[in-house]
Amino acid sequence: MEAADEPDDHEPTKKQWVGFWSMIAQQTQNAFNDKAAQFILVPLGGAIAYTMLGVPVESWAGIMIALPFVLFAPLAGWLSDRYSKRDVMVGSAVAQLVVLVWLCSSIYFRNMPLALCGFFALAVQSAFFSPAKIGINKELVGSRHLGFASGIQQMMSMLAILAGQIAAGVIYDQNYRAAGGTPDVAWQAAMIPLLILAALALPSIVFSIIIPRTPAQEAEKLTPGVAIQHFRHLADLWSDRRLRQASFGVAFFWGFASFINLWSVKLAKVLTAGQEGFGTLSSWFMAAASLGMVGGFGLASFLLRRRIELGWVPVAGVAMTLCALGLMLVNPEGSLDLLDAAGLGWLPVFKALVTPHSGAFLWMLALLAFFAAIFLAPLNAWMQDRYPATKRGELQSASNLQDCMSGIIAVGLVELIPQLLRLANLSDAAISRISVGLLGLGCGLITWFIIRLIPSQFVRVIGLTLIGTFYRIRGVDTSNLPEKGGVLLLPNHISWGDAFFLTAASPRPIRFVMEGAFMANPLIRGFCKLFNTVPISTDKPREALKIAANAIKDGHVVCIFPEGQLSRTGTLQELKRGLEIIARLANCPSVPVWADGSWGSILSFERNRFFTKIPHRIPYHMRVAFGKPIAPDKVSLKKVRSSLLEASAASLASRLHRAKSSNPQAWANGYQLGQINALQRRTPFTVLPDDPTVSELVGLASFASIFKSNATSNSTPYWLGGNKLRQQIASGGPPSQPSTFFDFSEQASTPLEVEGWHHCPCLAINGIIISMSLPDPTQAHPDSPHQVGGKEGSVGILLPGFSYEEREEHLHLTGPAAGPDGIPLPKGTRTDESSFVFLP
Repeated sequence: MEAADEPDDHEPTKKQWVGFWSMIAQQTQNAFNDKAAQFILVPLGGAIAYTMLGVPVESWAGIMIALPFVLFAPLAGWLSDRYSKRDVMVGSAVAQLVVLVWLCSSIYFRNMPLALCGFFALAVQSAFFSPAKIGINKELVGSRHLGFASGIQQMMSMLAILAGQIAAGVIYDQNYRAAGGTPDVAWQAAMIPLLILAALALPSIVFSIIIPRTPAQEAEKLTPGVAIQHFRHLADLWSDRRLRQASFGVAFFWGFASFINLWSVKLAKVLTAGQEGFGTLSSWFMAAASLGMVGGFGLASFLLRRRIELGWVPVAGVAMTLCALGLMLVNPEGSLDLLDAAGLGWLPVFKALVTPHSGAFLWMLALLAFFAAIFLAPLNAWMQDRYPATKRGELQSASNLQDCMSGIIAVGLVELIPQLLRLANLSDAAISRISVGLLGLGCGLITWFIIRLIPSQFVRVIGLTLIGTFYRIRGVDTSNLPEKGGVLLLPNHISWGDAFFLTAASPRPIRFVMEGAFMANPLIRGFCKLFNTVPISTDKPREALKIAANAIKDGHVVCIFPEGQLSRTGTLQELKRGLEIIARLANCPSVPVWADGSWGSILSFERNRFFTKIPHRIPYHMRVAFGKPIAPDKVSLKKVRSSLLEASAASLASRLHRAKSSNPQAWANGYQLGQINALQRRTPFTVLPDDPTVSELVGLASFASIFKSNATSNSTPYWLGGNKLRQQIASGGPPSQPSTFFDFSEQASTPLEVEGWHHCPCLAINGIIISMSLPDPTQAHPDSPHQVGGKEGSVGILLPGFSYEEREEHLHLTGPAAGPDGIPLPKGTRTDESSFVFLP
């Protein structure tokens, strides 16, 4: 088979989006008609007691839905590849109208075999429609939106199925009851809804014409052999190991769905003896399942909106297993008799579910279907993205063939299992419950197999879900990360959770570089292997750089933290030179990333310790900003640092946009003050009354408001002021306790050596705080590298959220706090490798 298809990077045009939604409208109407026709013929067959070869109508309907996909799969795939998929969809819409007229004629002449043939023809039409409607998704919306599109497509199908089965079942029952409820009037009751279906087929033709014509692919010529190439197409599908595994997962879903569908109908038949109310009750059961699937596909389209995440498949599989086993415990008539027998029926959690109208049963059925939809959606989207463009229809038809074979097997099991269980003289109700319990065990086995296949995706989804509970992480400018090819990711490093934050925000999976010495721990080694971590040895630097570069050459996004350590100041530490070598060896773009909000989480050194502190808030909001890619020949420590600061300004701008402050510069500057280890959050700081310098610093009030850290005239460990406070400290002796003085005076860069005071030079221009010094942070543990909060002659470290550029021998600050025109620094001002600011 050809190599897997490359991601389609195109952004859909307005015409393509209109075509996509027209396709959704057409396939929704098609699904509605299929299910409505089924839920007219099944109760009709029950009312007239019709069987064929001793098999009831509901089982024949299940077989007839699946059989065309088996018989005509190769031909349907060939048609979708040989011609424009849009033209195939137009032909399907016309064929549907013809078949529905056929069905109406069959009912008019009261000929059930002819009606079943018409139902079979409707399924044939769907078999040819399916590969076209699924294959056209990627051609219309591209890879980026494929997960969303697939989820919407399946959600709308389920909505149509729900509407079709309820409308058909209820209308048929009402007509049947109104006419006297005898077998003779059953035909008349079926005629009206079928005429409505035929009328509804007309708009479908219009929708199909609106879809833009997509290019036809080069397919082999039509020969008699094409119609019987089932096994060759399956061999093509199975030749790609990952496609084969995914297709088996999809086939399991359709077998599962067929089992639940027919099982629900048979249960309704048991409870009504196949007489009055059969159509309505089966519609209620199927409505619960369909509503569950609608909700599941809706959630899946949201979960997959940024990328196709296969980890949701085993997560949903676990939930399906629990729901199927739970369904076995709940009596549809509104009691928990199996739990009562085990002495557990008194539990409030179970009592709350039971209602006189079988609430527990319907809810459990809906939940089972909800998680089944989440199981299917990622697999479907992933397969559509991986199909080669020239064989998309053929492979989708092969998958459909496999799905329908699975469905037919499921129908056979629904018929066979009761026959075997009846040998034990069990009641029909007990047989129904044991059958769904066996389905639950099957779900469990399949899920265990999937977890073993993709353990990292499974753990990743669980981990990111847990992180999402405590953190709200928003990606900023994620389009700056190339959609394919090797990339070197260069983020700042503030907290122990940065790897998880980056993973949550990134549109692509990330491989992290880790010192190989950590692999000695079995738990860490297992975790790193699970997530394909790139192990390196700092004792062999040249080899380590080559290993990282080779991983990037293989097309991965590889992340290294260029500071080589966690920042305990909240500011960017000095960058290490290895990043330049890796970028050149790999010949790849480098993308700087700024994790804004890491400082302040319990995983950061805020409050001068890691972990052992109470969170400021739950959930904690973060921004992860992706800077513009840097070409490999342009990478330098200076360029990377500058780009990181630009990313910090972009993340701050994102926050400012949502803050909607009346004074944007003041709000932004106040927020910046809370991102470094200087003034402490939720801790008061001291200012002198009527200090003119303090009144000029517009960001202080915003800092106090955002981080609950108010200015006070009482003595605290943190003092802030200008000339007035500096003079008082110089002449007033030591404070009552060791204190830090954040000096914004005109002489701030001149050391102030007074016992009991830690002098921290700072800089503000036009009331905007530009930089601050801070005390050297304490060590987190004995091996922590020394970090500095101040340097002799400097006026502190540039606050995160500012970037700068050189303009006519001036450093010109930009960023939200700098305002639209920016802030020029005095001529001769310079910054060093750690962003300390030195005035001339």
